[in-house]
Amino acid sequence: MATKKEIKDTILNTAGNPESGVIKDFADELAEAIAKLIDGEAWIIANKNSQSEQAKETRVVGVAEKR
Repeated sequence: MATKKEIKDTILNTAGNPESGVIKDFADELAEAIAKLIDGEAWIIANKNSQSEQAKETRVVGVAEKR
């Protein structure tokens, strides 16, 4: 399994080893997210934030008043 440093190095090498810019700025965060995804931790975090664990909506089937 790849480490966070190996993933970061791969991201930077693929982008041509930039000295500045968006890729350089976010390489650490991207590497950490990919490492979590590989470990399966990102899936657990995503499921915690899913709608299934939040308050569910109530569907109105009929109307309460007549017109």
